[in-house]
Amino acid sequence: MKKLTAFAISIIISSALFANNFSCGVEGGAGINTAAVELSNGTKSDFDFIPTFRFGGGVEYSFNEVASLQLKTFFHHGNGFSFTDSNGKTKVSFMTIDIPVLLKLTFSGINNINGRFSIFAGPNFSFRIGDFNESRGGWKNGANSFSSNDIFAAGIECGVEYAFTKAAGFRLGCSVLFDISDFSHNADFSTRRLCVMPYIGYWF
Repeated sequence: MKKLTAFAISIIISSALFANNFSCGVEGGAGINTAAVELSNGTKSDFDFIPTFRFGGGVEYSFNEVASLQLKTFFHHGNGFSFTDSNGKTKVSFMTIDIPVLLKLTFSGINNINGRFSIFAGPNFSFRIGDFNESRGGWKNGANSFSSNDIFAAGIECGVEYAFTKAAGFRLGCSVLFDISDFSHNADFSTRRLCVMPYIGYWF
């Protein structure tokens, strides 16, 4: 009985310590997006930056005070690009669910700053939701939608972050997302996004 009690207590303590290494939070931000696009007729995209925003949440497991692993899920709106042809300028936008898996390295504050600076990087998996929205001459003029069977793209996400405190609290950061696989190669175009997104978050 004593052995069973000791085993149960050790399990409870281990679980508590393991749980203490976990934190969760919410994040959101807005930024700019562009894409390297080539249409089936040979037209290439303009180097325009399209407004974009995303928000969501995630969990973080800390291995120690320096290294941690983050898993996040975001709703990402405003992915898109523009191109100019004989019909004028056309803008294409679509929405995705982004799931980045990030390794984060955290450092102490600088020059008596109480917060902590971090860098992070890892793969991102995006799933398109809804159709592509095409607008000629603006976001709403002559708008129409079209679908594609291609709904998945893999990419790389990296960035920097500043936490105001070592534990729970607000965080500021900037994330860069780049697709390494085409998002719509079986539609009328193939596209790979480049997104730059400052964000603010709160972690518990």
